[in-house]
Amino acid sequence: MAQTKKDDRRAAILAASYKLFTKHGYHRTTLRQIAKAAGVSLANVYIYFASKYQIVFELYDPWMAAQIEQLISEAPAIADRQKRLRHIILTVWRDIPAAQNGFARNIMQALSTRSDDDGYDPKMIRWIETQMTTLIAGCLPPARRALLEDGRIGHVLMMAFDGFVINQGLNPGAACTDEIADALCVFLLGRPAASKPAHKSRISKSARRQSNAKGARRR
Repeated sequence: MAQTKKDDRRAAILAASYKLFTKHGYHRTTLRQIAKAAGVSLANVYIYFASKYQIVFELYDPWMAAQIEQLISEAPAIADRQKRLRHIILTVWRDIPAAQNGFARNIMQALSTRSDDDGYDPKMIRWIETQMTTLIAGCLPPARRALLEDGRIGHVLMMAFDGFVINQGLNPGAACTDEIADALCVFLLGRPAASKPAHKSRISKSARRQSNAKGARRR
């Protein structure tokens, strides 16, 4: 019974923190506000969490993992490679940064003010980069998969994600656009070879026949 009560308190603190972070952001949310919203004392918050920094990571890692896992489950259903790649890019660079009132922005705020004592475990970002590399590889023809061999594209994709997350708060007008996604698709897939429309060929042949007929009449 005592353990259940402890689990309930911890869950209440996390739920209150999520609501406050989503509404006000990491910087403008205090531990005292979290304690009040959770219905516990400030001392009780410190029993379960050493700092606000620890709380935001407890929330962010499973939240971000859920976003990526949803992308992993839905991307294979898009048969066209270019459309699938475009969906992946727009999800990571546009949709996730804007989700839940820009919840991902909280982690950027937390990292920008962390101290050496707070620590940082990069395992989540490494996992995401690996998943991004796998997703993108599935969109590319075999001849172009060498672009992904060293994992740098996945890393660049997530570095750009950080920038779009920050811009989502500072300058929402700088969100990822369709044109940006299309440009990366061209870089990764290559530009399709231009082909002449069939109707142009028919018009050209018709014009030549008319020209030849006129020439024959003149002669």
